[in-house]
Amino acid sequence: MTTPAAARRRWRDGLVLGASVAILILAVVLLDPGVGGSQATPLGLLRTWSLNILPALGLFAVLLALSRRALLSAWLVLLVLAGLHGANQAKLGTLQTPLLPADFRLFAEPGPAIALLSQYVHMGALRWLLALLAIGFTVLLVLRERRLALLAGWRAPVLGAFALVLIGTLTAGATPWQRVYDQYALGFQPWALTKSSARTGLIGNLLLYKWQVGGGDIPAGDHAAAARFLQHHPPALQAALAAREGGAALPDIVVVQSESLFDPARLRDVPEGRWLPEYHRLSRRATAGNLRVPTFVGGTIRTEFEMLTGTPLASLGPIQYPWLELADADYPNLVRLLGTHGYTRTAIHPNAAAFWNRDRTYPALGFDRFIDSSEFDQERIVGLFLSDAAMTDRILAQLDGADAPQFVFAISMENHGPFDWRPNLDAERLAALPMPDRLDAGGKLWFGNYLYLLDDADHELGRLADALRQRQRRTLLLFYGDHLPGLAPVYFQLGFKDGRDAKEQPVPWLLLDTANPRPLTLDTHSWMLPGLLLEAAGIQDGAWFDLVAALARDPGFDPGDEATVAGLLALARLQLHGELEPLLQQMAGSAAAMPEPLAQAHHAAR
Repeated sequence: MTTPAAARRRWRDGLVLGASVAILILAVVLLDPGVGGSQATPLGLLRTWSLNILPALGLFAVLLALSRRALLSAWLVLLVLAGLHGANQAKLGTLQTPLLPADFRLFAEPGPAIALLSQYVHMGALRWLLALLAIGFTVLLVLRERRLALLAGWRAPVLGAFALVLIGTLTAGATPWQRVYDQYALGFQPWALTKSSARTGLIGNLLLYKWQVGGGDIPAGDHAAAARFLQHHPPALQAALAAREGGAALPDIVVVQSESLFDPARLRDVPEGRWLPEYHRLSRRATAGNLRVPTFVGGTIRTEFEMLTGTPLASLGPIQYPWLELADADYPNLVRLLGTHGYTRTAIHPNAAAFWNRDRTYPALGFDRFIDSSEFDQERIVGLFLSDAAMTDRILAQLDGADAPQFVFAISMENHGPFDWRPNLDAERLAALPMPDRLDAGGKLWFGNYLYLLDDADHELGRLADALRQRQRRTLLLFYGDHLPGLAPVYFQLGFKDGRDAKEQPVPWLLLDTANPRPLTLDTHSWMLPGLLLEAAGIQDGAWFDLVAALARDPGFDPGDEATVAGLLALARLQLHGELEPLLQQMAGSAAAMPEPLAQAHHAAR
């Protein structure tokens, strides 16, 4: 039988527990502007609240199960929340990006991390006073707060186990949670993390980032698989190690990654010859063909990663957003290699530098300068974004008057989606665009906007190529699309002439040498482009890029073969870890050490 005193204590414990939970909920909502009403609907607001509140309540429950003290547990969670938001504000102020899961990797070795981060914290008298008060209040709660009778016996372990399951499944992004907290419904955008955190809340952004983006290091390379691959491709190995004649003046190199560019003639009911006339004109005096890229509709940095590193995105394992997920950019790449040959290296992209973390990644890759949207005339917008014409002007201006060889890597922006609306386009030009009859009004709207911008991109390719041909210095121009555009209604209504799905369609590419026109049709992959580019420039790295150039021209190379893929990815990982060249030298030495008849038999067996 429950005594009146016991009943009063249970009632008091319940009141303290309820007040503690209420304080935590209010703290999460009030501390974080992203939780306070950014979602348009009541359901959206409830989702955002719960996504941010549940982890805090889970931590509270764990501490409560351990201590059975509600106020102490709530106070400790409040300190954690204050620390998270303080660190987030400091990072936003310094790096203009919110706190991310990868930031916690610093504390794998807490001593150096604390020593480093403490340099960013300036402890004045007021902060020392607040810290001492916080410590004193914590000690007071430990000494004076009574344990909750409600959690006596088996109840505390059960609560703790439940809380750990909650935190564990939330952190891991278990399927039920991902369905409840759909990233698109919440407005999570990995390419604009600061804006996302303002919509999803800090805790919500951390969780969604971990679920959708992940993070980590480049997987280790398999030396045995890499060696087997090389044994089956001896010409590629020999090409990677062969000496190449030098002495010629190095050309300027211009690379243009054209946003959402593909050939509309691949679609049914779209005639050949009308679209990309400049591309087709130039391809008749260049190496050109179809290009397989690692992404569809979005994810520009995936193709960008393959181009700048010369390695397949698949070599990164589950990583899909390299500039965001990789812990650093300390791996071999095209930009650094060109720097060793005296190139001045410039990146140009008429968008904000912070998008896709380029503002930090590009300098780490080796670029000397990054020209972003802040250095463009904001009046030169076509539709929604800065024009390709403005980008062409910046490329040509960068090349003018330079003594050292130049490497310019430019990513266009004008033809970026969405395509269901585009303000301020020339209505007369739009109306004159030929449209397939099978498209409905919506499909014609999407397709018309895209084709209008595609014409601009193609025109600028021709203008850039013609200007480069007028220069005295030899120049290599590499041009390619990064992925297909987001034209779902058009793909659905028309389909493709080859009968394949939109995700299986390639994009165009070409490599033009202004001094040595060499017409050649070559279908390839975006990760092979740097090898082909360096080969055309007469630059040898003695390892990966020479190997890739040889594979690109090898008719026996089948990237669809399972064993080939395994060996290729193993090689790429060794390259990214800086471990490939020793393996190549070792294999070359092993073959050279054999008696001649045995070496010949060894090569024949391969």
